[in-house]
Amino acid sequence: MKCAACRLRTARCFGWFDPRRKTGAPRWVCSMRCMHALRRRWGVIDPDEHEIAAIQAASPMAGEYLESIGKTDLAVLSDAEWLTLLEVIVTAYQDALAQRLDSGSHPAPPLPGRAA
Repeated sequence: MKCAACRLRTARCFGWFDPRRKTGAPRWVCSMRCMHALRRRWGVIDPDEHEIAAIQAASPMAGEYLESIGKTDLAVLSDAEWLTLLEVIVTAYQDALAQRLDSGSHPAPPLPGRAA
């Protein structure tokens, strides 16, 4: 079963439910970080300001890696270089996002049809 928050990793041991809704089935997530993200951001589809900032923070890391291997044409990367580039980008994005989200308070958005 995939994580209900990131939809990337396997959900394990962490169940979350929205106390504002009457439902008996928890949403299963992969980690405490995803459980908190689900609580804060339920229903958000478009990238928010934190995700956009994390993307911007990850971009220079990708450039640094490509400079370190002396290649800029993605079509000529070996399989190992391509996988390393993806790992650099994903790790930098996740680290930047976690740093931004862990540094402040982010309340859950209001339910549709209710005043904030």
